[in-house]
Amino acid sequence: MAGAPPPTAHPQQEGDDEDDEGHMDVQFIRGFADKIQRVPQELQDDPAIARPKINIPKRGEKDFEPLAETVNLQEMMLQNSRQALFDALQGVRGVASKSLSHALITPASPFPQLIISRGHVLDTLGITVRPAGGGKGRIELLPEEALYLAERGSLQIWNGMSPTQEEPDLGTWSEEEFGVRGAVEMSVLECFSAFMGMEGLSWQRYQAYAYLKRLGYTVQRTRRFIPAHFLPVEEPVKTGVVAKIAGLWARLCGAVSRLLAAARAHLPSLRGGVTGVGLALGRVFSSNPLRATILGSWSGQTYSSIFTHIRFIPAGHTHPVPSRLSCAAGNSQYSSLVDNPYLPFFHVWKPVTSWSKAKWDRGSPAGLANQRPDYAIAAVESRNTPMPTLWQLNEVFHCLPDEPKGPPRRVGPQYENRRPHLQRVEEEEAPASWFHRIVPWLRVKAPMERQHSNPMAEMRNGDRAFIVAVNDSGNTGWVRFGRSGFESFPMV
Repeated sequence: MAGAPPPTAHPQQEGDDEDDEGHMDVQFIRGFADKIQRVPQELQDDPAIARPKINIPKRGEKDFEPLAETVNLQEMMLQNSRQALFDALQGVRGVASKSLSHALITPASPFPQLIISRGHVLDTLGITVRPAGGGKGRIELLPEEALYLAERGSLQIWNGMSPTQEEPDLGTWSEEEFGVRGAVEMSVLECFSAFMGMEGLSWQRYQAYAYLKRLGYTVQRTRRFIPAHFLPVEEPVKTGVVAKIAGLWARLCGAVSRLLAAARAHLPSLRGGVTGVGLALGRVFSSNPLRATILGSWSGQTYSSIFTHIRFIPAGHTHPVPSRLSCAAGNSQYSSLVDNPYLPFFHVWKPVTSWSKAKWDRGSPAGLANQRPDYAIAAVESRNTPMPTLWQLNEVFHCLPDEPKGPPRRVGPQYENRRPHLQRVEEEEAPASWFHRIVPWLRVKAPMERQHSNPMAEMRNGDRAFIVAVNDSGNTGWVRFGRSGFESFPMV
């Protein structure tokens, strides 16, 4: 038809044509192959080390034969493309000596002992171990830490012998040999074969550990699964007169503080008595209309106590779960992971946290109070691990601390000096007198009763929680389990 617009191709068909016309950029691959590090020529000429020549077989019948004019051109382009790929894959892994740390393992000490430490990556790795008889401490690495550093090219592990009286130089660094005397280098493959499965380390736990470390998180084992080799030797309890007096004084101070805390805790409840005046007067000056009901024996003064009284099924996490037959305990500290693989294996801190080994104190209760972890992590295999049972979850939640209340803690320079007026109010506050400095509990204000305006956020997050790294054939997914209950929130 005259005047009709010419037919246009469909946008999807144009996109398909563009995808079909796209070819591999051989020049880009060839440029990458020119920049990589290669094996020295003298090693390539050695027939024992030289790489075998790769020949790609030509199989199958062809429906047509290319023209004689284009055979040479197509064959040359195909050969250049293949050669560029082979050149890019022939590079060897190179590491700068100025950023490479060195560690040594011996039959007497299977944990890698740092000989030369370089870089800030080791600020959050390794534990200082001191000999039982005293002496200089040394930094040793856990299996997952050694594997992570060796895999990323920051650590060279040597397998050798400990120094002896005949050869005191064994296991020491030699600048002339540029290596450890009496030791041989370990490849990454040898490191995996040596450390995988050691001290409770599985492939799933290492993948979760390495993934979090690459993202910048600080990851440490829980105190329960740190090898006894890294834990300090407990000192004997002092039984002298001074120790007895100190213990008696500590118990006395604790009793007084608990008494004062109980008194402060009951102060808000006195305020709630005003709310129940109407209910109490109604019961006194009128006949009890609830005598024949379940509320006949109710003697509360608040509306919340009504719902507490009519709850005839025990609820809440304070009630014990039904008992079950427990498996026989093993001799190893990792035997509990067989019965309950959901036990937290790692503690994780966010990258913005100013973490230090001294505050952490090998995961002790005091160290976790000073350096509270942000997450508790467990790692399981999805193919052979079922969903956690009630008893497994109860065991995990029993060993976890309560989640912090209130708004999320924001750390970082972008959140500083957001409320300067609050800082001025604190600075203008009158200084405490000497009497209040000696007895500081007199200045503590009674805690305000928290108003549950919208309990959905607390019910969704729960009071205790942990995260499970579910590994499915190398792909890790993250699932959060939280403990929540309706009995801790008032109905009205």
